[in-house]
Amino acid sequence: MLFPRIDPAATPALVDGARTLGEEDIMSGATEDRYPDHFGLAHGLSGGGSDLARTTVADRLAALPHHQVVLGHDTQANADFLTKLADNL
Repeated sequence: MLFPRIDPAATPALVDGARTLGEEDIMSGATEDRYPDHFGLAHGLSGGGSDLARTTVADRLAALPHHQVVLGHDTQANADFLTKLADNL
């Protein structure tokens, strides 16, 4: 799992820190309101699922390797960096 930060002038790199998945990373009914149901396709559905569903997903995602990274605007450099990072997992 990646926690990217974009800096146009940055060279792609790992960033020190222990960023973990938090409540703010999971959509809930309150945050889902930012995406109105214009077409009426989700009538009656809770936008973020139940508390148990969000907790289950968060627990499973937290068990994955995670890294904080900074990426720039050089697409090829970003791709090379991410490929190398994935190869070392």
